[in-house]
Amino acid sequence: MKLPYRKGVITSLLTALVLSLSGCDSINLSGREPGEIPFSLVDVDTGECPMLMKIGQQRWNIDYFGFYLSNPEVRIDGKWQPVNFKKNDWQTAKVALMKFHSLCNAPEKANDKIVLDVSKALMKLATNLRFTMGVPVAENHANPLTLPSPLNDSSMFWSWQNGHKFLRIDVSKHSDPTRTWSYHLGSVGCESESAVRPPEKSCAFTNRVEFILPMTQLDTDLDLEVSVSNIVAQVNLEDSPSCMFETPETAPCDKLIQNLVHRPWIKWQ
Repeated sequence: MKLPYRKGVITSLLTALVLSLSGCDSINLSGREPGEIPFSLVDVDTGECPMLMKIGQQRWNIDYFGFYLSNPEVRIDGKWQPVNFKKNDWQTAKVALMKFHSLCNAPEKANDKIVLDVSKALMKLATNLRFTMGVPVAENHANPLTLPSPLNDSSMFWSWQNGHKFLRIDVSKHSDPTRTWSYHLGSVGCESESAVRPPEKSCAFTNRVEFILPMTQLDTDLDLEVSVSNIVAQVNLEDSPSCMFETPETAPCDKLIQNLVHRPWIKWQ
């Protein structure tokens, strides 16, 4: 079977709920700086530490959950316009790192929002938001010792050859923490002389996922929700092996990448 994510970027159209309110067709960003978009976890007990999610009849501790977003764009008058993230410890101009698992015990080591470097006027004109889950090729295979924050986070890096972990999930069974399961997604099939050298050509499976989110007629502050349960849907964590830099043709990696592409694991609240 020929897989659509062997080369290039996977496009996932996540349909958000669009609220049609009479006389309201603009975006209200009051109380926040323009371009600030918080993320919140759904189907997760954030009152526990570590946070808990329920899969079937089992509860699992979320020991690590993070992912990279890159190349933000907004659509205005039918045309895509590249924008930047505001630079800080969690964002370069083109790459942002989201990290949720430490919100309960070390919030200074967590990040649950992005901030676009845009004006309020521009955001009011935008009808769509587009970004990619993953790290651009140039930064992904650059020397990790010279990269700025957050690209220098060693917990989200695999090797110079394969690059970064675009998404990382580590969980443990609540009733038996020795029972663990992980999903680490990044580019695979990257050929180079060694693990400490960048690949000479494009990796066989780039594994970047593109999202397009509608913004038309949202009249409230922009908030995105993230569903971990949608990422691992129909995967038996009790019996399935972990998926860490395996090809998307290998079970359960095949189901997990399909979930990332087709299930609404990121959408507007």
